[in-house]
Amino acid sequence: MTRPVARQAVDRIVEWDFDHSTDEGLLERMWHRWDELRDQSRFIKTTVAGPDDVWVMTRFEDVHAALRDHELFSNVSVTVENEVGAHRFIPEELDPPEHGKYRQLLTPWFAPAAVDAMEARVRSWCVELIERFAADGRCDVATDFARLFPTTIFMEMMGLPVERSAEMVRWAETMMHTRAADDPDGTLRQEAVAGVMEILGGLLAERRAEPRDDLISALIAAEIDGQPMDELDLLQMSILLYMAGLDTVAGELSAFFHHLATHPADRRRIVADPAVIPVAVEELLRAYSIVSTGRVVTRDVDWRGCPMRAGDRVLLPTGAANRDPLAFPDATEVAIDRARNRHVAFGAGPHRCAGSNLARMELAIALEEWHARIPDYRLDTAEPLRFHSGGVAGFSRLPLVWET
Repeated sequence: MTRPVARQAVDRIVEWDFDHSTDEGLLERMWHRWDELRDQSRFIKTTVAGPDDVWVMTRFEDVHAALRDHELFSNVSVTVENEVGAHRFIPEELDPPEHGKYRQLLTPWFAPAAVDAMEARVRSWCVELIERFAADGRCDVATDFARLFPTTIFMEMMGLPVERSAEMVRWAETMMHTRAADDPDGTLRQEAVAGVMEILGGLLAERRAEPRDDLISALIAAEIDGQPMDELDLLQMSILLYMAGLDTVAGELSAFFHHLATHPADRRRIVADPAVIPVAVEELLRAYSIVSTGRVVTRDVDWRGCPMRAGDRVLLPTGAANRDPLAFPDATEVAIDRARNRHVAFGAGPHRCAGSNLARMELAIALEEWHARIPDYRLDTAEPLRFHSGGVAGFSRLPLVWET
Protein backbone atom coordinates (compact mmCIF):
# COMPACT_ATOMS: atom_id res chain seq x y z
CA MET A 1 0.00 0.00 0.00
CA THR A 2 1.32 3.45 -0.92
CA ARG A 3 1.93 5.80 2.01
CA PRO A 4 0.07 9.14 1.92
CA VAL A 5 2.34 11.89 0.65
CA ALA A 6 2.48 15.15 2.56
CA ARG A 7 2.35 17.95 -0.01
CA GLN A 8 3.43 21.04 1.89
CA ALA A 9 4.57 24.22 0.21
CA VAL A 10 8.22 24.12 -0.83
CA ASP A 11 9.17 26.75 1.75
CA ARG A 12 7.75 24.82 4.72
CA ILE A 13 10.83 23.97 6.78
CA VAL A 14 10.61 21.64 9.76
CA GLU A 15 13.08 22.26 12.58
CA TRP A 16 14.37 19.18 14.35
CA ASP A 17 16.78 18.69 17.22
CA PHE A 18 18.73 16.14 15.25
CA ASP A 19 21.90 14.29 16.22
CA HIS A 20 23.21 12.30 13.26
CA SER A 21 25.48 10.01 15.25
CA THR A 22 25.85 6.35 16.02
CA ASP A 23 22.87 4.94 17.87
CA GLU A 24 21.43 1.57 18.79
CA GLY A 25 17.97 0.35 17.98
CA LEU A 26 16.00 -1.72 15.53
CA LEU A 27 16.34 -1.43 11.80
CA GLU A 28 12.78 -0.18 11.30
CA ARG A 29 13.43 2.69 13.67
CA MET A 30 15.77 4.41 11.25
CA TRP A 31 13.90 3.83 8.01
CA HIS A 32 10.48 4.50 9.49
CA ARG A 33 11.80 7.71 11.04
CA TRP A 34 13.02 8.85 7.64
CA ASP A 35 9.57 8.04 6.22
CA GLU A 36 7.92 10.14 8.91
CA LEU A 37 10.26 13.09 8.40
CA ARG A 38 9.87 12.99 4.62
CA ASP A 39 6.11 13.09 5.01
CA GLN A 40 6.48 16.19 7.21
CA SER A 41 8.78 18.25 5.02
CA ARG A 42 11.03 18.41 2.01
CA PHE A 43 13.80 20.05 4.05
CA ILE A 44 14.63 19.75 7.72
CA LYS A 45 16.69 22.41 9.49
CA THR A 46 18.78 21.22 12.38
CA THR A 47 22.03 21.83 14.20
CA VAL A 48 24.74 19.50 15.43
CA ALA A 49 28.02 20.14 17.22
CA GLY A 50 29.53 22.88 15.08
CA PRO A 51 28.93 26.47 13.97
CA ASP A 52 26.81 25.88 10.89
CA ASP A 53 23.23 24.86 10.14
CA VAL A 54 22.58 21.42 8.72
CA TRP A 55 19.89 20.98 6.09
CA VAL A 56 18.56 17.45 5.76
CA MET A 57 17.01 16.65 2.38
CA THR A 58 14.31 13.98 2.37
CA ARG A 59 13.09 13.72 -1.23
CA PHE A 60 14.62 11.69 -4.01
CA GLU A 61 14.71 14.49 -6.58
CA ASP A 62 16.57 16.82 -4.20
CA VAL A 63 19.08 14.25 -2.95
CA HIS A 64 19.77 13.11 -6.51
CA ALA A 65 20.30 16.67 -7.73
CA ALA A 66 22.54 17.61 -4.80
CA LEU A 67 24.72 14.52 -5.27
CA ARG A 68 25.35 15.62 -8.86
CA ASP A 69 25.95 19.34 -8.21
CA HIS A 70 29.50 19.55 -6.86
CA GLU A 71 29.78 23.27 -7.62
CA LEU A 72 27.05 24.19 -5.11
CA PHE A 73 27.40 21.19 -2.78
CA SER A 74 31.08 20.55 -2.20
CA ASN A 75 32.52 17.23 -1.03
CA VAL A 76 35.23 18.96 0.99
CA SER A 77 33.67 17.45 4.15
CA VAL A 78 31.27 14.50 3.96
CA THR A 79 30.70 14.18 7.72
CA VAL A 80 28.35 16.91 8.94
CA GLU A 81 29.44 16.60 12.58
CA ASN A 82 33.09 17.41 11.80
CA GLU A 83 34.73 20.73 11.04
CA VAL A 84 35.85 21.23 7.44
CA GLY A 85 39.44 20.06 7.25
CA ALA A 86 39.17 17.58 10.13
CA HIS A 87 40.24 14.93 7.61
CA ARG A 88 40.78 14.66 3.88
CA PHE A 89 39.51 11.34 2.62
CA ILE A 90 40.83 10.87 -0.92
CA PRO A 91 39.13 10.89 -3.38
CA GLU A 92 35.78 11.23 -1.54
CA GLU A 93 36.52 14.66 -0.06
CA LEU A 94 37.84 16.15 -3.28
CA ASP A 95 35.81 18.03 -5.88
CA PRO A 96 36.27 17.82 -9.65
CA PRO A 97 38.59 18.20 -11.43
CA GLU A 98 41.02 17.13 -8.67
CA HIS A 99 38.70 14.29 -7.69
CA GLY A 100 38.88 12.69 -11.14
CA LYS A 101 42.68 12.46 -11.08
CA TYR A 102 42.54 10.16 -8.07
CA ARG A 103 39.30 8.39 -8.97
CA GLN A 104 40.75 7.16 -12.26
CA LEU A 105 43.42 5.25 -10.34
CA LEU A 106 40.69 3.00 -8.92
CA THR A 107 38.79 2.39 -12.16
CA PRO A 108 40.85 -0.56 -13.44
CA TRP A 109 40.40 -2.39 -10.14
CA PHE A 110 36.61 -2.03 -9.98
CA ALA A 111 35.66 -2.15 -13.68
CA PRO A 112 33.19 -4.88 -14.71
CA ALA A 113 35.88 -7.05 -16.32
CA ALA A 114 38.10 -6.88 -13.23
CA VAL A 115 35.17 -7.76 -10.97
CA ASP A 116 34.11 -10.65 -13.21
CA ALA A 117 37.63 -12.08 -12.91
CA MET A 118 37.18 -12.19 -9.12
CA GLU A 119 33.92 -14.15 -9.16
CA ALA A 120 35.39 -17.61 -8.57
CA ARG A 121 37.37 -16.42 -5.54
CA VAL A 122 34.39 -14.48 -4.14
CA ARG A 123 32.09 -17.47 -4.53
CA SER A 124 34.50 -19.99 -3.01
CA TRP A 125 35.09 -17.80 0.05
CA CYS A 126 31.35 -17.26 0.46
CA VAL A 127 30.70 -21.02 0.40
CA GLU A 128 33.54 -21.69 2.84
CA LEU A 129 32.11 -19.23 5.36
CA ILE A 130 28.55 -20.57 5.14
CA GLU A 131 29.69 -24.16 5.53
CA ARG A 132 31.42 -23.27 8.78
CA PHE A 133 28.07 -22.82 10.54
CA ALA A 134 25.38 -24.31 8.26
CA ALA A 135 25.22 -27.55 10.29
CA ASP A 136 25.01 -25.65 13.61
CA GLY A 137 21.48 -24.38 13.04
CA ARG A 138 22.40 -20.89 14.19
CA CYS A 139 24.80 -18.00 13.70
CA ASP A 140 25.10 -14.29 14.20
CA VAL A 141 24.92 -13.33 10.55
CA ALA A 142 26.42 -9.90 11.26
CA THR A 143 29.62 -11.15 12.90
CA ASP A 144 29.92 -14.66 11.43
CA PHE A 145 29.17 -13.80 7.81
CA ALA A 146 28.29 -10.24 6.78
CA ARG A 147 31.53 -8.69 8.07
CA LEU A 148 33.90 -11.53 7.21
CA PHE A 149 32.73 -12.15 3.64
CA PRO A 150 33.44 -8.77 1.97
CA THR A 151 36.28 -7.93 4.37
CA THR A 152 38.54 -10.79 3.31
CA ILE A 153 37.95 -10.14 -0.39
CA PHE A 154 38.73 -6.45 -0.07
CA MET A 155 41.77 -6.98 2.15
CA GLU A 156 43.20 -9.39 -0.42
CA MET A 157 42.62 -6.82 -3.16
CA MET A 158 44.35 -4.07 -1.21
CA GLY A 159 47.19 -6.32 -0.04
CA LEU A 160 46.32 -6.01 3.65
CA PRO A 161 47.29 -8.85 6.01
CA VAL A 162 44.25 -11.14 5.97
CA GLU A 163 45.47 -12.90 9.12
CA ARG A 164 44.70 -9.65 10.97
CA SER A 165 41.19 -9.29 9.54
CA ALA A 166 39.43 -9.72 12.91
CA GLU A 167 41.52 -6.91 14.36
CA MET A 168 40.93 -4.62 11.40
CA VAL A 169 37.19 -5.27 11.38
CA ARG A 170 37.06 -4.36 15.06
CA TRP A 171 38.96 -1.14 14.42
CA ALA A 172 36.63 -0.20 11.56
CA GLU A 173 33.65 -0.84 13.84
CA THR A 174 35.19 1.35 16.54
CA MET A 175 36.08 4.20 14.18
CA MET A 176 32.70 4.35 12.48
CA HIS A 177 30.14 3.15 15.01
CA THR A 178 31.31 3.96 18.53
CA ARG A 179 28.79 6.18 20.31
CA ALA A 180 30.06 9.35 21.95
CA ALA A 181 28.55 8.16 25.23
CA ASP A 182 30.72 5.04 25.10
CA ASP A 183 33.89 6.95 24.21
CA PRO A 184 33.51 10.44 25.71
CA ASP A 185 37.19 11.40 25.44
CA GLY A 186 37.72 9.69 22.07
CA THR A 187 40.27 7.22 23.44
CA LEU A 188 38.78 4.16 21.76
CA ARG A 189 38.59 5.85 18.37
CA GLN A 190 42.12 7.23 18.71
CA GLU A 191 43.47 3.77 19.51
CA ALA A 192 41.66 2.32 16.49
CA VAL A 193 43.00 5.03 14.17
CA ALA A 194 46.52 4.46 15.52
CA GLY A 195 46.26 0.72 14.88
CA VAL A 196 45.02 1.22 11.32
CA MET A 197 47.68 3.83 10.58
CA GLU A 198 50.40 1.52 11.86
CA ILE A 199 49.32 -1.35 9.61
CA LEU A 200 48.77 0.85 6.55
CA GLY A 201 52.04 2.72 7.07
CA GLY A 202 53.90 -0.56 7.39
CA LEU A 203 52.20 -1.95 4.29
CA LEU A 204 53.13 1.13 2.26
CA ALA A 205 56.77 0.73 3.30
CA GLU A 206 56.75 -2.96 2.41
CA ARG A 207 55.23 -2.38 -1.02
CA ARG A 208 57.67 0.41 -1.84
CA ALA A 209 60.46 -2.06 -1.22
CA GLU A 210 58.76 -5.02 -2.87
CA PRO A 211 55.71 -4.25 -5.06
CA ARG A 212 53.07 -6.93 -5.60
CA ASP A 213 49.94 -7.33 -7.69
CA ASP A 214 47.66 -5.45 -5.31
CA LEU A 215 45.91 -2.10 -5.08
CA ILE A 216 48.38 -0.56 -2.61
CA SER A 217 51.30 -1.30 -4.93
CA ALA A 218 49.36 0.23 -7.84
CA LEU A 219 48.70 3.43 -5.86
CA ILE A 220 52.37 3.72 -4.88
CA ALA A 221 53.37 3.44 -8.55
CA ALA A 222 50.70 5.90 -9.74
CA GLU A 223 51.29 9.55 -10.58
CA ILE A 224 49.11 12.64 -10.16
CA ASP A 225 50.04 15.50 -12.50
CA GLY A 226 53.27 13.71 -13.29
CA GLN A 227 54.28 13.25 -9.66
CA PRO A 228 53.89 10.26 -7.31
CA MET A 229 51.53 10.71 -4.38
CA ASP A 230 53.14 11.75 -1.13
CA GLU A 231 52.91 9.55 1.97
CA LEU A 232 50.04 11.49 3.56
CA ASP A 233 47.85 11.30 0.46
CA LEU A 234 48.56 7.58 0.15
CA LEU A 235 47.59 7.06 3.77
CA GLN A 236 44.40 9.08 3.44
CA MET A 237 43.37 7.23 0.30
CA SER A 238 44.19 3.88 1.89
CA ILE A 239 42.15 4.69 5.01
CA LEU A 240 39.12 5.62 2.93
CA LEU A 241 39.35 2.39 0.93
CA TYR A 242 39.79 0.38 4.13
CA MET A 243 36.70 1.88 5.79
CA ALA A 244 34.52 1.61 2.68
CA GLY A 245 35.60 -1.92 1.88
CA LEU A 246 35.13 -3.26 5.40
CA ASP A 247 31.82 -1.62 6.30
CA THR A 248 29.37 -0.85 3.51
CA VAL A 249 28.70 -4.31 2.03
CA ALA A 250 28.59 -5.76 5.54
CA GLY A 251 25.92 -3.24 6.51
CA GLU A 252 23.81 -3.99 3.45
CA LEU A 253 24.10 -7.75 3.92
CA SER A 254 22.84 -7.49 7.47
CA ALA A 255 19.85 -5.41 6.33
CA PHE A 256 19.11 -7.90 3.54
CA PHE A 257 19.10 -10.87 5.92
CA HIS A 258 16.95 -9.08 8.49
CA HIS A 259 14.33 -8.45 5.81
CA LEU A 260 14.42 -12.00 4.47
CA ALA A 261 14.29 -13.50 7.98
CA THR A 262 11.14 -11.49 8.73
CA HIS A 263 9.47 -11.73 5.28
CA PRO A 264 9.19 -15.44 4.47
CA ALA A 265 7.34 -14.90 1.20
CA ASP A 266 10.27 -12.93 -0.22
CA ARG A 267 12.69 -15.54 1.08
CA ARG A 268 10.70 -18.36 -0.52
CA ARG A 269 10.65 -16.45 -3.83
CA ILE A 270 14.45 -16.25 -3.85
CA VAL A 271 14.79 -19.95 -2.99
CA ALA A 272 12.30 -21.04 -5.64
CA ASP A 273 13.60 -18.73 -8.36
CA PRO A 274 17.29 -17.81 -7.92
CA ALA A 275 17.15 -16.00 -11.28
CA VAL A 276 15.30 -13.17 -9.49
CA ILE A 277 18.26 -12.50 -7.17
CA PRO A 278 19.96 -9.73 -9.22
CA VAL A 279 16.66 -7.81 -9.34
CA ALA A 280 16.02 -8.55 -5.67
CA VAL A 281 19.44 -7.12 -4.80
CA GLU A 282 18.51 -3.82 -6.45
CA GLU A 283 15.19 -3.68 -4.61
CA LEU A 284 16.72 -4.45 -1.23
CA LEU A 285 19.42 -1.84 -1.89
CA ARG A 286 16.66 0.67 -2.59
CA ALA A 287 14.42 -0.19 0.35
CA TYR A 288 17.28 -0.46 2.86
CA SER A 289 19.86 2.08 1.74
CA ILE A 290 22.38 2.55 4.53
CA VAL A 291 24.51 5.58 3.58
CA SER A 292 23.94 9.20 4.65
CA THR A 293 26.58 11.52 3.25
CA GLY A 294 27.26 15.20 3.81
CA ARG A 295 28.12 18.19 1.64
CA VAL A 296 29.17 21.82 2.26
CA VAL A 297 27.21 24.68 0.65
CA THR A 298 29.60 26.87 -1.36
CA ARG A 299 27.54 30.09 -1.65
CA ASP A 300 24.42 31.78 -0.31
CA VAL A 301 21.46 30.45 -2.26
CA ASP A 302 17.72 29.92 -2.13
CA TRP A 303 17.71 26.35 -3.39
CA ARG A 304 14.27 25.08 -4.31
CA GLY A 305 12.78 27.21 -1.53
CA CYS A 306 15.43 26.33 1.05
CA PRO A 307 17.50 29.35 2.24
CA MET A 308 21.08 28.11 2.52
CA ARG A 309 24.22 30.06 3.39
CA ALA A 310 27.81 29.46 2.36
CA GLY A 311 29.32 27.04 4.85
CA ASP A 312 26.05 25.39 5.82
CA ARG A 313 26.06 21.59 5.81
CA VAL A 314 23.72 19.37 3.83
CA LEU A 315 22.92 15.79 4.83
CA LEU A 316 21.81 13.50 2.00
CA PRO A 317 20.23 10.31 3.42
CA THR A 318 19.82 7.72 0.69
CA GLY A 319 17.56 5.81 3.08
CA ALA A 320 15.02 8.64 2.86
CA ALA A 321 15.43 9.39 -0.85
CA ASN A 322 15.00 5.81 -2.04
CA ARG A 323 11.73 5.37 -0.12
CA ASP A 324 10.15 8.53 -1.56
CA PRO A 325 6.64 7.79 -2.92
CA LEU A 326 7.07 10.60 -5.46
CA ALA A 327 9.90 8.60 -7.06
CA PHE A 328 8.86 4.97 -6.54
CA PRO A 329 5.38 3.39 -6.45
CA ASP A 330 4.67 1.76 -3.10
CA ALA A 331 8.04 3.07 -2.04
CA THR A 332 8.03 1.85 1.55
CA GLU A 333 7.13 -1.70 0.49
CA VAL A 334 9.60 -4.27 -0.87
CA ALA A 335 8.63 -5.56 -4.31
CA ILE A 336 11.25 -8.25 -4.80
CA ASP A 337 10.92 -8.17 -8.61
CA ARG A 338 10.53 -4.40 -9.04
CA ALA A 339 11.34 -3.67 -12.69
CA ARG A 340 12.23 0.05 -12.77
CA ASN A 341 14.65 0.83 -9.98
CA ARG A 342 16.80 3.94 -10.48
CA HIS A 343 17.82 4.18 -6.81
CA VAL A 344 20.74 6.16 -5.40
CA ALA A 345 21.99 3.56 -2.92
CA PHE A 346 25.44 3.96 -4.49
CA GLY A 347 25.12 7.72 -4.83
CA ALA A 348 25.06 9.68 -8.09
CA GLY A 349 27.26 12.02 -10.06
CA PRO A 350 31.07 12.10 -9.99
CA HIS A 351 31.27 10.55 -6.52
CA ARG A 352 29.07 7.55 -7.27
CA CYS A 353 30.53 4.52 -5.46
CA ALA A 354 33.58 3.21 -7.31
CA GLY A 355 33.05 -0.25 -5.86
CA SER A 356 29.41 -0.69 -6.88
CA ASN A 357 30.17 -3.49 -9.36
CA LEU A 358 32.01 -5.51 -6.73
CA ALA A 359 29.34 -4.80 -4.10
CA ARG A 360 26.54 -5.99 -6.40
CA MET A 361 28.41 -9.20 -7.19
CA GLU A 362 29.13 -9.91 -3.51
CA LEU A 363 25.52 -9.28 -2.51
CA ALA A 364 24.13 -11.51 -5.26
CA ILE A 365 26.56 -14.34 -4.56
CA ALA A 366 25.80 -14.14 -0.83
CA LEU A 367 22.06 -14.59 -1.48
CA GLU A 368 22.63 -17.37 -4.02
CA GLU A 369 25.00 -19.49 -1.95
CA TRP A 370 23.28 -18.94 1.40
CA HIS A 371 19.81 -19.88 0.17
CA ALA A 372 21.15 -22.91 -1.68
CA ARG A 373 22.31 -24.23 1.72
CA ILE A 374 20.05 -22.55 4.31
CA PRO A 375 16.70 -21.90 2.62
CA ASP A 376 14.59 -21.41 5.76
CA TYR A 377 15.62 -19.36 8.78
CA ARG A 378 14.26 -16.86 11.27
CA LEU A 379 15.39 -14.36 13.86
CA ASP A 380 16.59 -15.89 17.11
CA THR A 381 14.16 -14.19 19.48
CA ALA A 382 16.15 -15.37 22.50
CA GLU A 383 19.06 -13.14 21.50
CA PRO A 384 19.10 -9.32 21.23
CA LEU A 385 19.47 -7.42 17.97
CA ARG A 386 21.82 -4.46 17.78
CA PHE A 387 21.64 -1.87 15.03
CA HIS A 388 23.81 1.20 14.44
CA SER A 389 22.85 4.27 12.45
CA GLY A 390 25.15 7.12 11.45
CA GLY A 391 26.92 7.63 8.13
CA VAL A 392 26.79 3.90 7.35
CA ALA A 393 24.02 1.94 9.07
CA GLY A 394 23.70 -1.78 9.71
CA PHE A 395 23.43 -4.50 12.31
CA SER A 396 26.12 -5.13 14.89
CA ARG A 397 24.26 -8.27 16.02
CA LEU A 398 21.74 -10.28 14.00
CA PRO A 399 21.25 -13.81 15.40
CA LEU A 400 19.47 -16.30 13.13
CA VAL A 401 18.32 -19.89 13.70
CA TRP A 402 17.23 -22.70 11.36
CA GLU A 403 16.46 -26.41 11.34
CA THR A 404 19.29 -28.78 10.39
